[in-house]
Order: sequence, then structure tokens, then C-alpha cells
Amino acid sequence: MNTEPAPSPILSPVTPLLIADDHHLVRDGLKLMVMAMFPDACVLEAANAEQMIRQVRRCNGVALAMVDLNMPGMDKGAALGLLGHEFPRLRLVVVSALTSPDVIRRALALPAVHAFVPKSAGASHMREAIEAALHNRKLPFSPAPDAEPPLDAALTPRMQEIRSLLRQGLSNKSIARQLNLSEGTVKNYMSEIFRALSVSNRTQAAQYDTETA
Repeated sequence: MNTEPAPSPILSPVTPLLIADDHHLVRDGLKLMVMAMFPDACVLEAANAEQMIRQVRRCNGVALAMVDLNMPGMDKGAALGLLGHEFPRLRLVVVSALTSPDVIRRALALPAVHAFVPKSAGASHMREAIEAALHNRKLPFSPAPDAEPPLDAALTPRMQEIRSLLRQGLSNKSIARQLNLSEGTVKNYMSEIFRALSVSNRTQAAQYDTETA
């Protein structure tokens, strides 16, 4: 009996797929995964929202875009809404280090977004999201078994976002730029995070695990 997965109804060897992330290593990892699933796929890349939109406009017919919610120019996800409006047949999979309930809810509320995948998820979760999007199915969000532990309930959604970026090694200045906040506001949030988690520095806050604390 043939156990090969059914081909996507919209994917052919000449159908371009797009990977949009400002980290080169992330793009390389996603590209390897996509090429393993679709060896003949045409894979495009973008490192910011402007490049992403330009690529989709230039290569009309992009079937799927895997998009980092935090890369430069995303404007809190507004670029996704623009793409979905201009290209209604484009399917989007959001890949993000920000996993607060509000971030996930807002992303999945966009008609073009078919799945939300945390960057802490495993390859199987990503493959499931890609398959769902290509078959025009909306994948309900559920934390992957290998995802990072849930954050302390004392953290607000904004504090969770800041801690997620802190875990990536970003400075206060970089976090402020990502979230369109002032550096002073980020410092204030850091102090609140330290108090909520009963830690005294950035390293402890980044490594804090509610299941073992």
C-alpha cells in the first residue's frame, strides 16, 4: 500500500514558498525542513517585512509564507493583514518567539494566517502547520510537547513578550525596538519581571522555569 503523503492541491515544483525571518540560522533551518518535505520546491527568502512584501508582489503566486512576527517592519503584525488583503490566496504560518495568549489570538484572527508555531516547537509541529496551511485548514493552537514551560501566572502578556525576547539574548535597547517601546519602559518591565519571578538579574529571569522553581 502506498504510504506517501498526498501532494498539496496547490503546490507544484514551480510554486514558490517564502521564508521570512531576520535571523539567517532560522531561515536556513526552515528551508532544510521545507526542502525535506518538498524537494523540488522553489524557496524564496526575506529578512524583513519590506523584503517579504516585495518578494510576494514580484513572484505573484506564492503559495505559502512562513513569517517571523518580530522581524523589522512587521508593525505588530500589520504587514500580515496587508499581505492577506492584497493576496487572498496566500497562506501564512506565523513563527514567533512571542507566545502570549493575546499575541496568538491576534495572529490567528487574521484570515490569511492558518497556523501559529512557537520558535520553541519541534519539527513535527512545524510540518503539521505547513501541511494544514497548504490544504487550507486552520490549525488550532495547542502548545507543542517540546515547547518551553508556561510562564508564571504573575506575568502579564506584555511581560511574557519581554521575557521571551530576553531569552533570545536581546538587550533592553533591542527589545524596545522590537516592541515599539522606550528603553526606559522596558527597564521598568524588567524590574517587574524580576519581582514577579523572585529573581535578581536578567540571567535568572531568562532561565526561570515555573515547573522547577
